[in-house]
Amino acid sequence: MRIYKSAVYGFCYGVRRAMEIAESTAKRGQTAVTLGPLIHNPQVVERLSAQGIRPVVHLDGLKKEIVIIRSHGVGPSCYNEIKCKSLALVDATCPFVMRNQQITKKLAEEGKQVVLIGEKKHPEMKSVAEWAEGHAFVVESLDDVEALPHFSEVHVVLQTTFSEPLADALIQAVSRRADRIEVHKTICNATSERQRAARELAQKVNVMIVIGGHNSANTTHLAEICRMEGAETHHIETAAELRCAWFHRQDRVGITAGASTPDWIIEEVVCIMDEMSKMLEMDDMDYDFHKGSIVDGKVVELFDDKAYVSFGYKTEAVLPVHEYSYPAPESLKDVLKVGDEVRAQIVNAVKEDSPIYISKIKVDRLADWDVVEEAMAKNEPVECEGIEAIKVGLLVQIKSLRGFIPLSQGDLRFVHSLSNLVGKKFRAKILEVDRAKNRLVLSRKALLEEERDQEMNVLEEAFNEGRVLVGTVKKIMPYGAFVDVDGVEGLLHISDISWKKIGKVEDVLKQDQEVDVKIKSFDREKQRISFSHKECLPDPWETSIHNHQVDEVLNARVVKVLEFGVIVELEDGLTGLLHINEMTRDHNKKPSDICALGDEIEVRIIGIDENRKRISFSLVKAAGQDDSDLSGAEDAEEN
Repeated sequence: MRIYKSAVYGFCYGVRRAMEIAESTAKRGQTAVTLGPLIHNPQVVERLSAQGIRPVVHLDGLKKEIVIIRSHGVGPSCYNEIKCKSLALVDATCPFVMRNQQITKKLAEEGKQVVLIGEKKHPEMKSVAEWAEGHAFVVESLDDVEALPHFSEVHVVLQTTFSEPLADALIQAVSRRADRIEVHKTICNATSERQRAARELAQKVNVMIVIGGHNSANTTHLAEICRMEGAETHHIETAAELRCAWFHRQDRVGITAGASTPDWIIEEVVCIMDEMSKMLEMDDMDYDFHKGSIVDGKVVELFDDKAYVSFGYKTEAVLPVHEYSYPAPESLKDVLKVGDEVRAQIVNAVKEDSPIYISKIKVDRLADWDVVEEAMAKNEPVECEGIEAIKVGLLVQIKSLRGFIPLSQGDLRFVHSLSNLVGKKFRAKILEVDRAKNRLVLSRKALLEEERDQEMNVLEEAFNEGRVLVGTVKKIMPYGAFVDVDGVEGLLHISDISWKKIGKVEDVLKQDQEVDVKIKSFDREKQRISFSHKECLPDPWETSIHNHQVDEVLNARVVKVLEFGVIVELEDGLTGLLHINEMTRDHNKKPSDICALGDEIEVRIIGIDENRKRISFSLVKAAGQDDSDLSGAEDAEEN
């Protein structure tokens, strides 16, 4: 295997400066402490402790010790405490962190509202937040952004070691909650360069080794970036964590390291990996069959967890159940029988008196790459299964291959996470295929958009033709109900549910109820649809109106009270106006003085206009009506 080092790795300026300060203090023989670990690397902290510089959690009990402020910085309260205790101070705060503190302090003094983007528990963020004097919100996820209030103006300050892609996503989310936003892009250049170099290297290799403390934020971000690029990634602190098995069947291995990783740890890792590489090369020499060979063989013996395959070598090869397919079968006996032919790849070094292991999955992957490349060329979807949700997207399995769906490509709408897809099978479109870089990027959103367009085509055709559709009530609101038709939701307004006046939607419709609807309005561009149920019902102006005539006396219900009269509804759904002049001759009375909403009253039809769909009434008798009102209405009718 060949080992490639990242263009940028190891100590950044701020960490190197802090180390030089601490080691210089130790050389002078002065007793010193660091408030918390100087940097996020356990090995460095241990080495400094051996030199007489130990970390402490607080300042209690210190008398003559020099206090070294670590690279992550502290808040003003810590400086005040050191001064009050008359302790000697050596400030090793990273200059870039100190710049963050100064920016935040100035903004707070000016009364500006600050949003700090970074990890809430990270010591840098804790120190910077303290300088804000209560004028800052700290966010590290999209959920945190959703909890923010709306700002007229907000200033954004970034953690120096934060992930750039995640920072960009959070900035966009914050901007949607502010009328004006100003971003202070304070991610350190060394961090940006380190992340960029790691990303470029991960695209070119099969395996990435990321060296740094497991508690180091910037090292963790480097590992996440490498995984996103499709490289098999291992985050280690020391060479002792290296495993030779990681490098079997791999010809290109990359190395990077976090900003708090010292040179001596990196050099030790590189040295051990060189030795492993030589051993693997020696194992593969002088054999007709070697690691990586594709062999054709027959199953000669079969068990639940493995099969023995003969392929022309002096010993049979072992095919473990987990190397047969993804997902692995419960038992190989369910998918194989003795005598079956198997094509597989040798995955370990071929040695005398050592078992040979083969993998059918490795060979399948070659064919699976052909499948996904063809699917991309034809713009066809492939079936995926969600494997692991990460901050910036979802890792998926496509046959024997691993792929990645960015957060922005996971759904039609903005989502905080794609964890709901873990363990589920679904289809997605392929955006990028790079067999050499082991890179496969997909979009579920693209397929959903196509499916939605198809559904919108069906609805648009139904709208143009005036067809009746069957929908399902999904949500009931005071003003109507949202109805789903073939996966597309639209509003069924309360006024479009029935020809009769409805008080509450719940009185007519229930959750999950199927209901006939027609599309009343259709805006494809804005994806807004309104439905009508009453247009699927008989129109009383076409059916019931012929059953009525002028001078007919009948009962009606008051459904709306106006300044100049009331709207009444007959039992068959017909509505019309009962004018105040047809209710009383007392000009000092209002319609509300005579009847109220919901009252049952006796009315006479005094006019029917079928063309204009209007019907007018006069009052015969209302509940609680006195004789003067009644006689007044009758006199008004005679006049």
